[in-house]
Amino acid sequence: MPQEITIEQAVAVIESHTAKLRQTFGLATPVVPGDPASARGFTYISESERDWYGREVCDLAIEACGVWSRPNFSAKRWFESARKSVRLLRMRESQPESAFAFLLRKGVQTLANDWYNTVEREWKDYCLVGNSSNMAEWYAPLYGSTVAARVARGDRFPEGKVVGEDSVVVNYKFGMIESFERELFDDDQTGQIRNRTSALGSSMGITENAYAAIRFIGAAGVYANLSVPASGYTTTNPLGATITGPFSTTLFGAVGNRPAAYVALGLNALKAAWSALLNAKDPLGNKIIVRPDTLLVSAMDALHAPLLVAPPAGVPYYPAPIGASTQTAATAASGFPGGAFGANPFLGLGIKPVVARFLPDWAWALGERGKGFLFQERDPLEVIQEAAGSGSSFEVDAYRFRSRRRFEAEWIAGGSRFWYLGNDGTTAGAF
Repeated sequence: MPQEITIEQAVAVIESHTAKLRQTFGLATPVVPGDPASARGFTYISESERDWYGREVCDLAIEACGVWSRPNFSAKRWFESARKSVRLLRMRESQPESAFAFLLRKGVQTLANDWYNTVEREWKDYCLVGNSSNMAEWYAPLYGSTVAARVARGDRFPEGKVVGEDSVVVNYKFGMIESFERELFDDDQTGQIRNRTSALGSSMGITENAYAAIRFIGAAGVYANLSVPASGYTTTNPLGATITGPFSTTLFGAVGNRPAAYVALGLNALKAAWSALLNAKDPLGNKIIVRPDTLLVSAMDALHAPLLVAPPAGVPYYPAPIGASTQTAATAASGFPGGAFGANPFLGLGIKPVVARFLPDWAWALGERGKGFLFQERDPLEVIQEAAGSGSSFEVDAYRFRSRRRFEAEWIAGGSRFWYLGNDGTTAGAF
């Protein structure tokens, strides 16, 4: 009869082996908050994995896989220590190789998550971030009704009219596959594992940035092997005409949320964008309240944008153009907003310049952060390992890992009224 293992014995086993792992890899015991020497990477374990592998194996993964983030990480030492540990953890796994494959996958995922977090997510500075728990999410924003009116004695109160526009945002999968030769784990001396695993994490962060930036413009685009379809956004203007795409010259009626001809970023163009947004209207013709607080620019205007909206302290003047657009250096009159020795009209308004590296060159937009353009997150970044002993693992003695994430970036109904696109990149600026 096999001897049953008590909970106390299981706890003792896991504590013994995690202590040995800490000692093997030079980890401090316990982890001290704020102490880089004791820090370890984040190891994501889903609820289904906790149910299948059990608390002991999952706890071992959290302890062991954190070393992947350390600069002196050695895959060979981790490989040997993890194998020795999982052989004794038979409380849930009939075969220790299955538990080891789980630990190996979690180790690669831990490092992928670390590299993913090092990539600056630019979309967070201008998108409305939403969580999703379904294949798709419905959004039905309602515009304001007609305003209250003066009512004489005995007269009926005016009845408001409400207009709504439904939109649905469907989540899509994104990912890639990386293959690791078995020898890389056995003979890892120069950090090959860290370099190869970085592709799984950093590429996903880049994908998010590129997809959101191209989708923001609304037209179809391509970055490397990432194809971004055109936005499916539609709405109605106050004249009752259907508007296809997020930006139109007639979105607000006589004016729109883009100029008739795109222009490079400049003070006069920015003033026109500001005025247009303050006059934004819903399909009923009622003005909506827009508070522009974000200037979204491409890398070409990374230094230009702060001079326009957030100049350094003690520099109240915009130093580039002189006077109105029709004036020259000889005829310019001082005092014109933004002109020669004229106060910068955007100084102190609190507009934040945001650089989106994957916007088309010279593209720029002014708007309100977190309004209208949605980044919908369904599943976080995860790393899935090909079954051990099958596929490439059997044929060429390699481990294959696949990164996976589900999200979508899209305009929701009525949302583009909170943004003004000054240039989609078709008009080049100058330094």
